[in-house]
Amino acid sequence: MMHETEIDLPVRTVYDQWTQFEDFPLFMRNIRDVRQIDDKTIEWEARIAGISREWRSEITEQSPDQRVAWTAIDGTKNSGVVTFHALSDDKTKVVVQFDMDPEGFLEHVADWGGFVSDRMGKDLEDFKEFIEARGSATGAWRGEVVRDDQRGLRRRMKELDELDDKELVTAAQEAGVSRPLDRSRDWLISAVAMDERERSTS
Repeated sequence: MMHETEIDLPVRTVYDQWTQFEDFPLFMRNIRDVRQIDDKTIEWEARIAGISREWRSEITEQSPDQRVAWTAIDGTKNSGVVTFHALSDDKTKVVVQFDMDPEGFLEHVADWGGFVSDRMGKDLEDFKEFIEARGSATGAWRGEVVRDDQRGLRRRMKELDELDDKELVTAAQEAGVSRPLDRSRDWLISAVAMDERERSTS
């Protein structure tokens, strides 16, 4: 799902406010609490369609005045990126892309009904109203987080390690690994993960 809005403030001001994650409950109705553990790690508590959820996310990429990307590392699965575009000295376009994997029947119903997407659009408009009314950010973090290209590979290797031996051999055969029964488990996990990454980038 994707939403965007234009804000009548400089890109630096808008970006600086977005980095103040612990202020998100001020303009995101379903976010109950946010705790920033360190520069990359954030704990969230939300109540969506009557369902309480907690999760921890990791900032995977952050570039001042340009973009912030994140992914959940436990709890409710979600990931996304927000980008900032200077339209002029005093106008900024903000674009939010968000993916969520609903858990449980009620969350599926909420997602199917467009609840999460609608709420995100309203939250973005509330963010616009919040920062335009203030005219300045409540704080700023101008640090940079460089994307780790190995992160997805390590995550996939962890997922493969959770497969039983038969499932792992099947995945290896699908990846074209010869004589998978003669290989060690660790070798198969690495081979399958590397094959999948090469296929996705080719």
